[in-house]
Amino acid sequence: MKKEYTWFMEFKNATTGLGWIEAKQTVDCSKDWWDEHLARCNNPDKGIKCNHVRFRKQGPKHLDDLHMLFDKIHVSGTSASCPGDISSDDSSDDVLEIERTPENDEVKVAVSKRSKPVKRKRKASCTAAEEKEEKSPFFRLYKNTCLKIETAAEKISTSVEASSTHPTSQVPSIAETMKMVKDCGVKEKTALMHTTTFLIVKPEFREVFCMLETNEGRFDLLEREHAKEMMRHM
Repeated sequence: MKKEYTWFMEFKNATTGLGWIEAKQTVDCSKDWWDEHLARCNNPDKGIKCNHVRFRKQGPKHLDDLHMLFDKIHVSGTSASCPGDISSDDSSDDVLEIERTPENDEVKVAVSKRSKPVKRKRKASCTAAEEKEEKSPFFRLYKNTCLKIETAAEKISTSVEASSTHPTSQVPSIAETMKMVKDCGVKEKTALMHTTTFLIVKPEFREVFCMLETNEGRFDLLEREHAKEMMRHM
C-alpha cells in the first residue's frame, strides 16, 4: 500500500494545474497530457514501465486512509525530508541561516533558543497524527487482530496449566487387563472368560477393574457381571 501511495503522489505532483475527479479519486488528465507524460516516464530500452498509468482511470482505494497512514513517511520527490524532521515549510519562520564566524556566536545561541517552540509544535503535530491513525480502519483492524491473538494465547496457556495440574487417570490397556483377569483365576474356554472379553474392551470397565486391590475382588466382579449377562439372555 505504501508503494502504491508513493507512486500516486508522484503522479499527482506531476499534474500541477489539472482538475480532480472526486468520484474516481484521481487527476483529470487529457490524452495529450498522458502521451507526453508516458513518453518521459517510460524507458523501454532499460525495461522501465511507468507506474503512474495505473491511476489513469481510478486512484488508489481508501485514499483518505492512505493519507493518514503514509502522508508523513513517503518520499515523492517534492522534498528531501525524513520522517520526524522539520520540513522547510514548518521551520521557515524560526530557522535562519547564519554564516559561522567568531563574531556571531551570541546570535547563534539566540536562534537556537528560538527553535525550541518548533520542537513543541512538532510534538503536537505527531499527537494529532496518532489520533488520526487510531480512527483509520486499518489501524483498528491491526489492534483487533493483536487483541484476538493475545486472548487466544491466554486461553491456550490456561488450558495447558489446568491439564498439567490435574492429570487424567491412566486406564490400563486390554493386554494389561487380560493379565489381571488370568491372575485372578479366570480360565480360557469358559463362559466367564467369554463374558470378560466383551467387558474389558470398555475403557470405563478396565479403569474400575484395575482399581480393585485383590484378585478375589476382581474375580467376584467378573462373576457378578457374568450373572447379569445370563439373566439378560434368559
